[in-house]
Amino acid sequence: ELADAAQLSSLADETPEGRSIVVLAKEKYGLRERHQGELAHATWIEFTAQTRMSGVDVDGKQTRKGATGSVVAWVREQGGTVADDAETLTDRISQAGGTPLLVAVKDDKGARVLGVIHLKDVVKEGMRERFDELRRMGIKTVMITGDNPLTAKAIA
Repeated sequence: ELADAAQLSSLADETPEGRSIVVLAKEKYGLRERHQGELAHATWIEFTAQTRMSGVDVDGKQTRKGATGSVVAWVREQGGTVADDAETLTDRISQAGGTPLLVAVKDDKGARVLGVIHLKDVVKEGMRERFDELRRMGIKTVMITGDNPLTAKAIA
């Protein structure tokens, strides 16, 4: 159910992360690739920097995937509860340099978090050497990111 919900909620997410989840669901879990056009009566929720989540409402089921705080708030707004360890788990992923994405649904059983996806952030090879070279040239480098502060700290 988690893989299916993750794939569905990623169809309107054009970010590299959203695309990678669709590919993962197809390749690792054998789910057939879906497209927005085949769900004619669906309402799509596109990922934005403001909402920090994407999703779809179709056939009486709402599915969301995104940043921990955004998805937790959405589940609670829908009258659901969130397991105490959800934020602890996502913090652990962030501290390890990954990006955690919660996947949640609201259906006839209520609103709930189904699970978490751990996206591995990869620092491109040779970046450390490039930054060292810039510093030797007297150029100060700074990191600007919209990512989770724990993830940013681990990457830095």
